[in-house]
Amino acid sequence: MNAYVREYRKIERRARRRDNFLLRYLPIVLMLAGVVVVGKIYLQSLAIDWSRRTMERKDVVRDLELRNDELRRTIAGLSTRERLTREAGERLGMVSSTEESIVWLPVTDRSSGEAASRSSPDERAGTLATATVATVRTWLDALWQEEALALTRP
Repeated sequence: MNAYVREYRKIERRARRRDNFLLRYLPIVLMLAGVVVVGKIYLQSLAIDWSRRTMERKDVVRDLELRNDELRRTIAGLSTRERLTREAGERLGMVSSTEESIVWLPVTDRSSGEAASRSSPDERAGTLATATVATVRTWLDALWQEEALALTRP
């Protein structure tokens, strides 16, 4: 065999190996490149979807905050004194009190009677007249309070 033929065969083997390498590994390289491209597109679509959902949720939050502010203003308007007075008059027939309709009753000092009721049993034993006066006083106080209550009701 000639030296030239031997060298030619070596070159030929190397070329076949190179062709075999490309034939073997080119599909794998192309598949990896395709996976990278598809993966990037998928991740971008996920990011767009997440961004869209975030924007929708921000819109919902904004709408709810506006509705909440509107409801707060409505509550503030419904709880004003003028409205409550008007509604009480229209629905329940209530009237606002005026200076002429208020009855002021004098309160007497009853501290001496209370001190006697807090005293010891020996001191309370006193006389029959003192016990009778205390009973009449209690009855009059109760009667006075009933009358005062009756005068203050419309």
